[in-house]
Amino acid sequence: MRTLFGLARGLLLLALLALLASVLLFAPAVRAVPEPGAALTALVARVSFNEALDSYPDAAMIWQATEGHPEARRYQWLRSHSPCVSGRLPEERVRERPGNCRFTRYLRTDGRIPRGWPYALGVWTRLRLRWLDHVDRVTDLVEGRDTWRPCEETPETWDGVRYGRERVEGEARRILECSVPYLGVGERGEGLRNYAVRRGGRS
Repeated sequence: MRTLFGLARGLLLLALLALLASVLLFAPAVRAVPEPGAALTALVARVSFNEALDSYPDAAMIWQATEGHPEARRYQWLRSHSPCVSGRLPEERVRERPGNCRFTRYLRTDGRIPRGWPYALGVWTRLRLRWLDHVDRVTDLVEGRDTWRPCEETPETWDGVRYGRERVEGEARRILECSVPYLGVGERGEGLRNYAVRRGGRS
């Protein structure tokens, strides 16, 4: 009996040691901070999805503006530019704002339903595949496999026209012409969304 008890205790000890070893082995991977490129890709995807859902030209323009900043500062620049989507804005302030960032700030690249998803917009699975395809396109842009850029000049930021041409030009900025379809122009969205801006020069 004692032999069986000792054997059982030994097996239990071995099992516990094996479990502890597996935890120690995989714990660093679980707690690892995402690679800078992965974090930037996820943020560009969330910001552009917040702005225009899965519009590829809009995503390309937002990436072009982000890409124009020094590589080491791109993530922080975009995080500061879009505080609601990036999560810098406190939750209580988010509730006071209209728009998509109540859920886009929680979008995940694995496609799980984001926290804050408004069920009034329908079942998440209807948008999930569009989001995942969008992540793939943004990944190609950020990693350089997709080299298309919609603006002839690299914009410093976007949303110029929303604030009015006079205000933009009064701040010594100029509105760029970018090949981004604008659904408010024409029946099928012909035209350009002229809202990427850059300092100096003439419009």
